[in-house]
Parts: sequence; structure tokens; C-alpha cells
Amino acid sequence: RERERERRETRDAMLGVTTTTRSTFSTSAVSPCSSSSGRLAFRPRASSTSSKDVKRLGGNHSRWRCAQSSISISSFSASSSSFGRGGGKRNVGVSVLQNEGEVNELIEKILEDVKGTNAGATVQVAKREVIDGNINRLIELSRKQTSGLENQAIFNVYSVAYSSPGPLQKGAPAGGRFRGRLGQMLFRTTGLYQAIARPNQVKNLVTFNCFGIVPGSVGLIGTFVKVSSKTVKVLFERPRFTFLGMTFAFGPRSSVELETPAFYAQKIRIGRGSLGSLFVFSAVPSSRLEKVREEMDRVPKKRAWLFLGLFFSILGCFLYFLQRKFGSSVLLVSCALALLLGSVLRGGGIEDEYAEPEGASN
Repeated sequence: RERERERRETRDAMLGVTTTTRSTFSTSAVSPCSSSSGRLAFRPRASSTSSKDVKRLGGNHSRWRCAQSSISISSFSASSSSFGRGGGKRNVGVSVLQNEGEVNELIEKILEDVKGTNAGATVQVAKREVIDGNINRLIELSRKQTSGLENQAIFNVYSVAYSSPGPLQKGAPAGGRFRGRLGQMLFRTTGLYQAIARPNQVKNLVTFNCFGIVPGSVGLIGTFVKVSSKTVKVLFERPRFTFLGMTFAFGPRSSVELETPAFYAQKIRIGRGSLGSLFVFSAVPSSRLEKVREEMDRVPKKRAWLFLGLFFSILGCFLYFLQRKFGSSVLLVSCALALLLGSVLRGGGIEDEYAEPEGASN
């Protein structure tokens, strides 16, 4: 009976060693059964435990089990602040902060305040000051956070929940002329998105209803290069304009610099432009993800210009008919409307401050 008990204790001890040596780590933890100094250091080894080692423990495994439990808790706490595979540690953000409570409160407050603001276009001045203040406070609290650019979770499709122009900015910080006052009257915005794709691609998209009826979109696709730990410069190709299902590429190339001073995966991404503009990004719901990606990936076709020529020919004939029937007033209104549309579409809707000079390297 004594030999049977010894074999059972030896087996239990060996199982304990096998379990704890599956992961390689070195940690310390405070537990009720720790040493007199209050710290327990443990470095697992690949060797098994002999019956002599068990006898050296006096047949009492309570200390061994308590140490194993303490080590498991410490290992879980360490792993909860990282993600990813292949051993590369990626800090999520909140886990590396001591002021987690205030950070979470600010995130909830910002996301609640930006609702119903049309991505910041219709917010009142007083409320904008409050929102911008909370964003800047979140940036300050995240100053010691690991760069979001090093976090693999940053590769995602985002909705632009809020944007605020900087003091030196002339036009809208997101969407260019399509998001200006005139642009929103003629091209009512239905969505504002940004995607960050591997390895270094950025896609911007504005979806709209022209005259509130005809759906369309304008998009930018570019590549980014890091200029600092939290800042990238994005070089965009010519804008891609989609109307009546046909996609055209026209306008100048453009470039922007965007900093990511705060990033909390699955919660919020904060952006700050070189002219002081602020952005709040939130992940696009999975129900809309496929449709947004499909619109972003539209490719310009040469036959689209033939379609456009045919469309304007038909429109000209229609206007001529109206002018003959109702007089020149209809023609004058049509010409005025065409000039307004042209002022928004000029340069592909790109604001002059972001346009790249002709012949500039891409």
C-alpha cells in the first residue's frame, strides 16, 4: 500500500511538471504560499521529476500545486496584454496604461458625442470644442502607448465617425470638395470610409447620392511610408469617380500625412493630420464590410469615357428640347447647375493644398 501511494505521488508530480513546462517563461508572483520574501521565482525545466525529488518534498504537494497555480495566473496576466502569433508581442493599448478607467470613459464619451454629426459636418461649435477636447485628452493619456502602426489589428476597414478641421485647414478634412457645403448640397454623403490594407495600402471612399437620387462614389487608393513611429505619409493615385455604375479616373495625384496618436483595437482609432485636423475612426460592421470593399476596389475602364460622352449627348438633346418648349430660362438654369457641379468635380474633388504638383514623383 505504501509503494502504491508513492507511485501515485510520483505520477502527479510528473504531470504537474509536464503541464507547466509547455510554455517557456520566467515570472514572479505573490501568493499565500510564497516564500518569506513574498516573491516566488520559477523557471521551468525540461527534465522530469524523480521519485527522490518527490520524497524530498515530503510527500506533500500543496506547495507545488500552489506555486503552479500562482505561476499560471501570472502567465495569463502577461499574455492578456499581447496578441498575435509567432511569438511577436503586440500591445493592445489599454493593457499598458495605468489610467485604464479614464481611457475607457473617454472612448465611450467620444463615440457617443460624435453620433448624428454627419462625420463632424453638422456639429455645433460648442459641442465641437468638447469633442476635440476629449480627443486631445485621450491622445495625452495614450502618449506612452505602443505605436498603433506596430499593431497588426490596425489593418481593417473603418468608418470615419468624426472629423474636425485644423486651424490652418481651408477645406473639409475628409472627402475634399465633396464634403464642402456646396458638395454636400449636390452630392449628399451616405458614407465615409478608410481602409488600411497589408502591406502598406490606404483606401479612402466617399459614397453619395447625386441630387439626392443617383448613387455614386469617389475613392482614393495610395501607398504609405512611415516617417516616424506614429506618422505615415500617404501618396494617392488619381481619384476614381463612379457614377451610374461606370468608373472614371481623373484629377491630380495627392499626398497627406497622418499620425495615429491613439489606437484601441475594436474600439477606436484616432488620427491627426499635418494641418491639425482630428479624425475618429471606428470599425465598419461586418454586415456592410463586403459592400464597402467592393466599392473601394472599382477599377476605371476606358469605355467609361464613351459612356460619359453618350450621356452628355443625350442630356444636351434633352435640354435643347426643353429650351424650345419652355424658353431660354431652362437652359440658363441648366448651365448654372453644370457650373456648380464642375466646381465640385474640378481636380477630382481634391483640395488644392493636398494636390501633388504636375510631374512630382509618386
